[in-house]
Amino acid sequence: MHRPTLSLAALGAAAAALFSACASQRAATPTPPAGDAVARGAATPACSAATDLVVAATTDVHGRLRGWDYYANAPETIRGLTRAATVVDSVRAANPGRVLLVDAGDLLQGNPLTYVAARVTTDTVSPVVAAMNAMAYDAAAIGNHEYNYGVPHLERAVRQSRFPFLSANTYRTDGARAFRPFVVVERAGVKVGIVGATTPGVVLWDRDNVRGRLEFRDIVPEVKRAVADARAAGAEVIVVVLHSGLDEPSSYDTVTTAVPSENVSARVAREVPGIDLVVFGHSHKELAGRAIGSTLLLQPKNWATSVGIAHLAVTGCAGARHV
Repeated sequence: MHRPTLSLAALGAAAAALFSACASQRAATPTPPAGDAVARGAATPACSAATDLVVAATTDVHGRLRGWDYYANAPETIRGLTRAATVVDSVRAANPGRVLLVDAGDLLQGNPLTYVAARVTTDTVSPVVAAMNAMAYDAAAIGNHEYNYGVPHLERAVRQSRFPFLSANTYRTDGARAFRPFVVVERAGVKVGIVGATTPGVVLWDRDNVRGRLEFRDIVPEVKRAVADARAAGAEVIVVVLHSGLDEPSSYDTVTTAVPSENVSARVAREVPGIDLVVFGHSHKELAGRAIGSTLLLQPKNWATSVGIAHLAVTGCAGARHV
C-alpha cells in the first residue's frame, strides 16, 4: 500500500521506494503448454521476457476528493483522491504504458459534497465522476452505496463517466444485465479482462430504491460466468474488482432473507479458476500481500487513504500467456 500525503518530499521518497513497498507481487512462472512434451524429451518452449503489469487501486472513496473535511470544516491532510492522484501519476511515470487504475466501489455517497451533487446540483457532472475521469480510471465496481440516492442518480453517473462501471451480478427485472459485467483493456500488448460485482445486500439496505427495478444475484457464479466470457473475448489476464468483503459474516441473515452472502472475495479467489488478482472493498479494512491458491488479493484503505499496488509479471510461452 502507499498512503498519499501532502508532502512533496515524502512523495518523492515514496516514488523511489514504490516497488519495494508494493501491495502484492507475483513473479513470472513460465509454464509449458499442457501435454507431455517435456516428458518425451522435447525442448522446453522458449518464453519471452516478462511484462510487468501494474494495477493501482482505490476503494470506498465515499466522496473524499479534495483535502477538506466538510464535517470539521478543516483541512484533511491524510486522504483524498487529489493525494491519490499524485501517487498514480508517479506510478504511471515509472511504468509507462503498463498501469491499470481500478476502484472497488462506494464512490458516489459519503459526505456533504456527494449530497449536494445528488440532491442540489443535479444538472452538472458528478464531481466524483469528473475527478475519476481526470485520473483516467480504467474501470470501477458498483458499490452498495451507489444506490443511496436512487438508481437514476447512479445511471446518470454511468453516462457521465469515461470508464465503465461494472457489476456482473446486477440484473433488471426482465433478466437483462443492468450494467456491463466486464471490460477488456490492453496494456503493453497484453489484453486484461476487468470483471466487477456488487454485494447483494443492496436489496435490503436500499430496498425502496431498487424494488421493482433490479435484482442482485450471487456474486460467485456470476463472476465465474463473467470471467469465462472475458477470456472468450480475448482477455489473457483477469482482474476481478469486487465490492464485497473478504470473508466476514454477512450483516444480515442469508437464510431468512434468501439474499446471497455479503462478503465473498475469498470464495471468489478460491472457487473461480483463472483469476490473477482480486481487488476488493466494502469492509473499510486494508490487506496486502495475500494469495489464495494462485490468486492475489488486495484491499486499499477506504477514503483514498491508501493506493493499492499489485505487480503481475506476464510471460509469453509458445503463443500463450502465463501470469
